[in-house]
Amino acid sequence: MNEQRDAVDRKARLRPLTGMPATQVERPGAPERTTPDARPEPSDSGINLKPSGRIGSTAKLDEVGGQTLGQTTVEDPVFSCRDVSVFYGTKQGIKDVSIDVGRRQVLAMIGPSGCGKSTFLRCLNRMNDTIPGTRVTGKILLEGRDVHDHQLDVVQLRARVGMVFQKPNPFPKSIYDNVAYGPRMHGLARTRAELDELVCTSLQRAGLWEEVKGRLWQLGTGLSGGQQQRLCIARTIAVQPEVILMDEPCSALDPIATARIEDLIDELRESYAIVIVTHSMQQAARVSQRTAYFHLGSLVEVGDTDRVFTNPRHKLTEDYITGRFG
Repeated sequence: MNEQRDAVDRKARLRPLTGMPATQVERPGAPERTTPDARPEPSDSGINLKPSGRIGSTAKLDEVGGQTLGQTTVEDPVFSCRDVSVFYGTKQGIKDVSIDVGRRQVLAMIGPSGCGKSTFLRCLNRMNDTIPGTRVTGKILLEGRDVHDHQLDVVQLRARVGMVFQKPNPFPKSIYDNVAYGPRMHGLARTRAELDELVCTSLQRAGLWEEVKGRLWQLGTGLSGGQQQRLCIARTIAVQPEVILMDEPCSALDPIATARIEDLIDELRESYAIVIVTHSMQQAARVSQRTAYFHLGSLVEVGDTDRVFTNPRHKLTEDYITGRFG
C-alpha cells in the first residue's frame, strides 16, 4: 500500500508540468525564446528584414515609380519607347517605361521574377497582342514609325524584330527547312541556289554549320538543347532582322552551351541590335553594353553596364545586384 501511495504522489507532482508553456519551465539564465509567429522588427529605414538579412522584393515601393535614373536615350536609336504601359485586364504590368535601344549593341534587362522584363520585351514586336485582354499604351517607335500603326503589317514587323524564346522551339521539320521557312515565307530567295546560300550563311553565323552540315535533312528536334537554341537563332537571322529579342535564351542550357550562345551574341552584335532578358547578373555583365533594371513594372535605372554594376545610383539596383533580394 505504501508503494502505491508513493507512486500516486510522484504522478501528482509531475502532472502540473504537462502542457505548460515553454517559457514557464526555462532554465535560469537561458535566452528568451520567441514564438513561431514572431516577426523581425522593421529596421530604421522601415524595411522588414527577413531572418537571413535579405530584403523582400516589396521593399520601398514608394521609391519606385518616379523618374528613371540614368541615361534612357541614345543617339540614333533603332527603338524609341516613351511612357509605355501594359495592362492585363485591370491589372497594370508595366508602368510608364521610357527607354531607347541602340544600334549594334546589347541591352540587358534584369530584375526579380515578375517585374515586367519579358512583358516589355514582347511589346517591341507586339507578341503581347496574342494574349487576350492585353492593352498597351504609350509610344514604341521602330525607325521612327509607331509599331501600333494600323497600317503596319505585324508579320513584317516580326520579321524585322526577331525573337528567341526561353525554351528552344524548332519546328518539327528538317534542319534545312527550319532555317529556310522564313525566307520562303517572305520571298527573300528567288532560286534554290539563293536559298541554299542563305541557309548555309545563317547556320554559319549561328555557329552551327560545322556540326550539322552533313545532316541537314534530319529533324531539328533531334539536336541537343544548345544546338536547338542556335538553330532557332539561325532561323531568326535568316530573315535578316534589324533587332533580335532574346527572352532568357540560356536558362535551359548547360554552362558549355551557354558560353557558345554568349559568344554568338557578341558576334551578332556587330550586325544587329539585341535586347536580352536574363536572371544571370554575370551573363548581363559579360554580353551587354547597357543594362536596365526593372522592379515591379517600373524601369528603375538604366545605363552603361560597367557603371550600373560598379556604381548603381538607386538603392534598389544596388540591393538586387548584391543579392539582398531577388
